[in-house]
Amino acid sequence: MRILLIQAYLGRREPPVAPLGLASMAAQISQHQVKIFDPNISTSPLKETTRLIQDFAPQIIGVSLRNIDTTKFSDQFYYFEHFQEFMKLIGKENSNAVITVGGCGFSLFPRQIMKRTPEIDCGFYLEAEISFADFVNRVGDRRNIPGLFFREGDGIAFTCPPDKVEINELPPPAWDLVDLKPYHPFTHKASIGVETKRGCAQKCAYCTYPKLSGSIPRMKSPAKVVDEMETLANKGVDRIFFCDAVFNFPLEHAESICREILRRELKIKWSAYHQDKFLTREYVALARESGCVEFYFSPDSASSEGLKELCKSSTVVSLYRSLNIIAEDGKAKASYNFFAAIPGLGWKNFLSAVKFIIKAKSSLGERLLRYKFSYIRLEPATLITDEVLGSGGADFLLPESSTGLKKLFYRKSASFLLDILFSIHFHLSKWIGKKNVISL
Repeated sequence: MRILLIQAYLGRREPPVAPLGLASMAAQISQHQVKIFDPNISTSPLKETTRLIQDFAPQIIGVSLRNIDTTKFSDQFYYFEHFQEFMKLIGKENSNAVITVGGCGFSLFPRQIMKRTPEIDCGFYLEAEISFADFVNRVGDRRNIPGLFFREGDGIAFTCPPDKVEINELPPPAWDLVDLKPYHPFTHKASIGVETKRGCAQKCAYCTYPKLSGSIPRMKSPAKVVDEMETLANKGVDRIFFCDAVFNFPLEHAESICREILRRELKIKWSAYHQDKFLTREYVALARESGCVEFYFSPDSASSEGLKELCKSSTVVSLYRSLNIIAEDGKAKASYNFFAAIPGLGWKNFLSAVKFIIKAKSSLGERLLRYKFSYIRLEPATLITDEVLGSGGADFLLPESSTGLKKLFYRKSASFLLDILFSIHFHLSKWIGKKNVISL
C-alpha cells in the first residue's frame, strides 16, 4: 500500500522541526511503500505537495498536526488557519486516498477539528503508532481501531481511548525516509529530537502533557536512546534535543543515558528541559561531560505563592539550590522561563522572579544564555483553564481565526500597573525584535 505521511504546513517560514512522530509511525509500517514529506522545508510547499500527491498517488495520507499555534504572546501565529487551507488542497488533489490526521494539536481538539475540517476522513487520538499501523492493515475496519475518530453519516464517531504505547518496544524512527540536512542549521533551536520517555509525573496547572501522554513515565532503554543518537550522528547531526517533558526525572534514567553516551564516546551535543527539584551536582557534571550544552528550566515563578498556584513541584529553596549547583559547576549553561501573570498574584511574585534573575546573572554571567517572561496560553483540560474559564471553553480555545488568539493568553495579574508594564514590554519586544526588553 502507498502511504504518504505529511507534516502539516505551518503557513510561514520558521525554524523547522524534523518529523520525529511521522518517522516513528513509518517504522511501524515498513512493509508498505511509505514516503515522508515536510512542506515547511520546501521553497514551494503547496506546489510540491500537489506534485507529490499526483506522482505518488497515495492510498492513505496521514497528516501530523503538532501545534495549533505558537503559544507565544510575543509571536502570535495561528497554524490551524493554514492547516485548514492545507487540508483543502490535499482534499482537492485526492478522490481515492483516505485522509487521516493525528498529532498533539489534533488530540487537544479532535471533535472540533473534525467538524471544521471536512476533508479529514479519520483522526487518531493521542499516541498512534500502533493504532495507525492497525488502520493501515485493515483500512475498512474502522470500528475496531482504538483511538479513532471517523465520520458516520452526518456525525463523528469515536471508538475508544487507545492504550498507552510501550515506547521501549517500538522500532527506532525511520530516519532513512527523511533528509535531515535542511534541519541541521537549526539544531540550536531544537530542530531534531530524540524521545527518551513518555508521560509526565509533574502536575503543572497549565500543562497538557499529562493529558497527551499520561502521568506515569514510560522509559526507553538508555541503549536504545543512544542507538538513535548514533544514527543521527552518522547522518551529520551535531546536536539533538531530548523532547521529554522533563529529562532528569527519573534521575537514574537520565544518568544512565549520559553514561551510555560517554561509554560509546559519542560526540554529540544535546539540550533538554530539566526540573530543578531533581538536580544534583553529580548529574550536572555527568550531563555536561556527555554533551549537554544547555539546561532549560521553566520554574515559571520564584515565589512560594506562585509555585503553589501553578501546582509546581519546585520550591523556592530547590530553585535557588539548583542555581547554586549550576553556578558551582563552572561550565554548565542554563536558561529560564517565568510567567508574567499568574492568577491572584502581582508585584511580589514579579519581584521574586526579578530577584532570582539578578542572582542568576551575577552567578552565571555569560552562562545564563537567556531568560524570558511569557504569558500562559490557556489550553483545554488544564487546571488553570478550568479556574479561569470553567469547564466549557474548548470551542473558545480553538478560535475561528487568528484574531481570537490574543484572548487565549492569561494576562491579568493582581496589579493593573504590572499588567501595563508587561503590555509595554511585549509591544516593544515585537517592535525592536528583542525578547528581553526588561533587561536585568
